[in-house]
Amino acid sequence: MSEGASVPRSGRDRLTFGLIGDPVAHSLSPAMHRAAFRELALEAEYVPIRVAADAPGFVADAMRGLASSGGGMGGGNVTLPHKSAAARTLDVRSEAVGRTGACNCFWQDEEGRLCGDNTDVEGILRVLESTRGLDPGGASILVLGAGGAAAATVVAALQAGAANISVRNRDRRRAEELVGRFPLGQVRLFEAGSPDADFDVVIQATSLGMNPEDPLPYTFSGQAPAHALDLVYRPGGTRWMAHARGHGADVEDGTRVLLEQGVLSLERWLGKPVPAAVRTAMQSVLDGVSD
Repeated sequence: MSEGASVPRSGRDRLTFGLIGDPVAHSLSPAMHRAAFRELALEAEYVPIRVAADAPGFVADAMRGLASSGGGMGGGNVTLPHKSAAARTLDVRSEAVGRTGACNCFWQDEEGRLCGDNTDVEGILRVLESTRGLDPGGASILVLGAGGAAAATVVAALQAGAANISVRNRDRRRAEELVGRFPLGQVRLFEAGSPDADFDVVIQATSLGMNPEDPLPYTFSGQAPAHALDLVYRPGGTRWMAHARGHGADVEDGTRVLLEQGVLSLERWLGKPVPAAVRTAMQSVLDGVSD
């Protein structure tokens, strides 16, 4: 049974934000945003709302319920597997939503319209641009996956000025669909047999690794690229991170991306930049999670 048709609140006008997805119990987003609300002295709550993967019809109800809380000043985030469904629900879409076909952040405007953005794009871009030893401008990037996170990664890589971007997914048809969203020549399919070391960075954008028994999304046969970013985060790192490190890559998990997209989401909801102390409060929740 899906959860999410109703939004929990402690009062009629309670300002409520939430995370819609399946699974959501593992997410650090609720704790991270609650820390931000405390720092801002904002009377608000952030709740995980599980909407089962096979019941995407509840996504719209959950989004509109959250956005209408607090007199229409609420909102939230969307995670897998509902980012595409969220994008279709919106009345107003940002350019990032249009380019990715995915929405991970939503709110209601003064006219009562449901608005959305994809803050994953800028979050990933910020991480790429601040990764020590990596110049994403002119880089060769391999993206693993073909869902919403992979689409956001491709758009971020394009904005960074990457020289070439390759996409690999277990389902080749889905990889072809993602590549086809972009002008011919901007993004290409990964060709089997391409040397791993020809890439400057590989970005793991599938959900594999959330569970310890998940298979590796990709294995290196020789020298790995210099950098490996896994958008999945687990205490101690994922098995794929350990594999990439063992083949010579400098590895990082998804907690910095989580922080950046979270800060950007908060700014969308509030309509203004957040103080540095808020970022620090959010970061404190993530400390100790990265490998």
